[in-house]
Formats: sequence, structure tokens, C-alpha cells
Amino acid sequence: MRPCDVRSLEDYDNLPEQGLGFNQHKITIDSTGVFLDIDPHVRIKIPHRKFKRFAEWYLEDQHGEED
Repeated sequence: MRPCDVRSLEDYDNLPEQGLGFNQHKITIDSTGVFLDIDPHVRIKIPHRKFKRFAEWYLEDQHGEED
């Protein structure tokens, strides 16, 4: 199961890892969305569907065909 597939508390409980962190920068999920944490003062929640669209854009090839 991928983190983007989580839609329920049961799905969440079945994930081996619910988040990833590097120092003060963390990304975690729950059954309703994705949390971006920049400790100690900022926490942003993005619904799964919107976060998936951001991630797809980020990972897609931006080079178009050249004429």
C-alpha cells in the first residue's frame, strides 16, 4: 500500500511508515490528508487529492517536444 492510497483509519494502521522527517522538516499522513510540518511553528494540511496533483506535477517531465 502506498501512502497516497490511504483513505481510512484501517489503511493508515496498515502502513509500515506514516511519515518521513529530516531534522525539522516532516511529512506525515492520516486518513484525511497530508501534513507538512516545519517545526516548531508551521503545520500545513493538504487533502490527498490535491497533494497527489502537486506531486504528479513535481515529478513529471517538463521538457516539451522541440521543433
